[in-house]
Amino acid sequence: MTRSEEARKPLSFTDRRPHAVIEEPWGPAEPRTIVIRHGGGWQSLAVLFLCLLLAGAVLLGHWVLRGLDRNDQEASAAMARAERKIQQLESGFTFEARRRQLLLGMRNHILKANPKVSLADSYRYAELALSACEKYPGLDPLLLLAIGIVESGYNPQARSPADARGLYQIWPSTGRLLARTLGWTWDDSMLYDPEKNTQAAALYLDVLFSTYKDPQLVLAEYNGGPLNAGYLRAGAAALAAETRNYVPRVLELHQRLQDEFQAGTALAVQADPQDGPERRGKKLGAP
Repeated sequence: MTRSEEARKPLSFTDRRPHAVIEEPWGPAEPRTIVIRHGGGWQSLAVLFLCLLLAGAVLLGHWVLRGLDRNDQEASAAMARAERKIQQLESGFTFEARRRQLLLGMRNHILKANPKVSLADSYRYAELALSACEKYPGLDPLLLLAIGIVESGYNPQARSPADARGLYQIWPSTGRLLARTLGWTWDDSMLYDPEKNTQAAALYLDVLFSTYKDPQLVLAEYNGGPLNAGYLRAGAAALAAETRNYVPRVLELHQRLQDEFQAGTALAVQADPQDGPERRGKKLGAP
């Protein structure tokens, strides 16, 4: 501020002059009312109902899909169970058919080995041999059949000069050990019982196979004792002549039996059609 400029005095309340009010040409202002319109309640209810309907449709669709999926799973499980049952039935039929063929073939070879044995007894000897081998799965029933043919010709009363007895020619000393293992009370006539002789022979062969793993050594000990098995393993000249001939004879017969059963020719020997139930127990070839 310059010196020549006079200082302005502050305006006081009295210095404020009233201004004339200019009246607007359209007249004095009138009060206005603002009206806000709200929608009816039915619209809100309709929206809510549509939302609930949509949610219900979604839930229903989800429930239906879950039901269809559950039905598909149950149908798949039922089909799998049915397929398993069919496979079990087919395997059962196949097993029984093969077992039946094996029994009949073994019976026929027993009849050829001993024409004096009855049809019923030959079938019984085959059944005893097969059941014993099923008890000891490591033993081939055709090998047991070959041993029975070579040892006794399937004569249950056979007795060798060395006192081996029964269908599979078991020594009494060996029989006592086997009877103890099987929980039997030993009796001198036990080895002439076809059932017990067969079970004892199967157990003995199972033990020998667990020991040697070699059929030649198994047969050498079965025929001539552990000393002969040692001679055979060592190729010693002290091997008994009987054992020297016995081992290849049984093995060759076993191989021939396997070939016949595989080719299906083991059933070629059939009983006479007249051999019905009324001939059970009669000797073949008898009048």
